[in-house]
Amino acid sequence: MQKFEPVGRKMLVLPLKDENYKTALGIELVQLEFVKAKVMEVSKEYSELYQPGDIVVIGSGAGIGQPYNGESCLWIDAKAAPDGDVWFIVREDEQ
Repeated sequence: MQKFEPVGRKMLVLPLKDENYKTALGIELVQLEFVKAKVMEVSKEYSELYQPGDIVVIGSGAGIGQPYNGESCLWIDAKAAPDGDVWFIVREDEQ
């Protein structure tokens, strides 16, 4: 199994399956602007902010494709948008 160690502002993510939503009337809404992705590897520079396994939301079309352990992953800029590719981190609400 390969392990990559990103440098600088780079992060390797695995895009997750698109989630479509249906309205009460049965109209399917397709998410085209943003994509959820699972963090696979992150540079030391951003390791305090992101951990492997975190779910982030990136703009669709972001990143450069890279096969990684049999998965189609993307190299993205770990910096927050608009300077980077990450729009937000998905966190579970701990009520």
